Amino acid sequence: MNPTDRLTELFMRFPGIGPKQAKRFVYFLLREHSHYKEQLIKALEELKFTGKQCEKCYRFYGDRNADPKKTLCDICSSSSRESTCLMIVEKELDLDAVEKTGSYNGLYFILGGLVPPLTEKPSEIIRIRELTAAIHTGISSESLKEIIFALPVTDYGDTTTEYVEKTIKQIVGIDTIKLSHLARGLSSGLELEYVDRDTFTQAFDRRN
Repeated sequence: MNPTDRLTELFMRFPGIGPKQAKRFVYFLLREHSHYKEQLIKALEELKFTGKQCEKCYRFYGDRNADPKKTLCDICSSSSRESTCLMIVEKELDLDAVEKTGSYNGLYFILGGLVPPLTEKPSEIIRIRELTAAIHTGISSESLKEIIFALPVTDYGDTTTEYVEKTIKQIVGIDTIKLSHLARGLSSGLELEYVDRDTFTQAFDRRN
């Protein structure tokens, strides 16, 4: 296989990228100056050092100078974050989007997916065991007071919220901790990663 075909195949593994788009990427790179290609190669090399996953929130983090013994990301290891709040999100992009708003200073947990309606084994799709363990730890240390659901306003998001909320109530009890949801100011079907700062801030402040 020649280099252009190999690169096309690699681009096709990107989410939402088909053969034509992948080929456009290849031709774009072929037309670019060598300096840009060198920058791209360097960035990909650096990406190897961000492959560590936080043991607490499951966010990817790290850089070339990071302590190899470090197991928590900057958010989870920061003493300035409010450990009383835990926000549940679907993916890393959602966490990044919330961070950019500057409206939230608590901790996060990334579920790693969403539960489709009528799924028989939702525990195999999302990190529910890891989440309940994190909640138990927070309650044991008497630091965790509120869990905030920040999942997409979709059928999958609603199904996931219902399943996770039910599981939490069964394990930790209804009155042990406050469960809240972002206000429905978010448009139906909207992904959290696309929400602007003002919309998120209003939904967060009006959570219930």
